[in-house]
Amino acid sequence: MPVISISLNDKNIEDLDSLQEQLGLSNRSEAIRLCLRSAEADLKEKMDLSGEVEGVLIVVHDKHNDLWLNNIIHRNERIIKTHMHSHLKDHKCLEVLIVRGDSEDLKGMLVDIHGKGVAEYVKFVRG
Repeated sequence: MPVISISLNDKNIEDLDSLQEQLGLSNRSEAIRLCLRSAEADLKEKMDLSGEVEGVLIVVHDKHNDLWLNNIIHRNERIIKTHMHSHLKDHKCLEVLIVRGDSEDLKGMLVDIHGKGVAEYVKFVRG
């Protein structure tokens, strides 16, 4: 198996070690492979969406004063039916969006959110 090098911050390493320990994995490489499989499955589920979709989009981020998500929300207002914003601890924000519309619009919105690299958590739950 090829060996690669990646850069992680201290929090990433702490989370990786915790994941490895909690799941009883023998090393960090196994933990990273598990995370990749999980991310691949999540991405496949999103990309397999077709036609009209309805559900809840949950986003956690720590950029309260940054308008990046506001801009994405305004660009996608045709599929957003309800938007709730709440302040969490440690200066983080929770966005809950009820969406209904064409799956391609939702996929584009998810790509925009993930592409910015600012969101700590993004989950779409199909209705």
